[in-house]
Amino acid sequence: MKCKHCGSNLNIEDKFCPYCGEPNPYATLHQKEMDKYKKDYQATKRDVLEQSSRFNRRTVKVTIIAIMVALIAAVMVLIFNVDNIRYWKEDRDIKAHSAQYKAEIDQLMDDRDYLGVIYYFTEKHIAYSSSMEEYDNVYSSSQRYRMFYENLMILQSKKAFPDKYAYYTQSELIEGLAKDIVGIYEELKPNEYHPERTEGEKMEYMEDLVAHMETMTAGYFGITTEEARAMRNMTTSRISVMLEDSCR
Repeated sequence: MKCKHCGSNLNIEDKFCPYCGEPNPYATLHQKEMDKYKKDYQATKRDVLEQSSRFNRRTVKVTIIAIMVALIAAVMVLIFNVDNIRYWKEDRDIKAHSAQYKAEIDQLMDDRDYLGVIYYFTEKHIAYSSSMEEYDNVYSSSQRYRMFYENLMILQSKKAFPDKYAYYTQSELIEGLAKDIVGIYEELKPNEYHPERTEGEKMEYMEDLVAHMETMTAGYFGITTEEARAMRNMTTSRISVMLEDSCR
């Protein structure tokens, strides 16, 4: 820019002309504009920093809350599915050993070890596994037999030691026996959707289990073999009455 007085070259920051010494009016105006710019800049910078700080604090809080909510949701999902996870793991392990389990169960069935079958299922935790579902009726009938057998043994013990099982009445035990007997017969019914559960060796095993149960009932209650076999067509209450009458 030129000096208004002598025409010499000036810088915008020169307050006086270095040649003629006259004041430079543009320098004063420029300084005012620069001071205003710096002031506005500092104010804007301060506002940006404050807003950024508030935003960061809010962001941190929101992030922490979001993480906590996600963790709580994950924990809740895990809690609600812990049984499913455990069942899936157990079923996977059972599937890996299913050939061995089936062979050993088949051997127990061949030996007609009715209690051994149910104890094996219980020990290996394989009852109603998807890999062993073809044995579901074998398991259920064996479980019913075990309950029948235990009730019968308690009845026998009450005769010799009346005070040992004082919390059980004879009527309650006989009613339990009747329910177990009917339950065993129910397992013999053909399964429309899973015929493999009640066919071949499995049906032979269950039929022999029924015959053994009927023999034990006849021997303990003093009824005839024909009367014991007739239980197949009786209701629970009718079996209970018959067994109660035989004890009198």
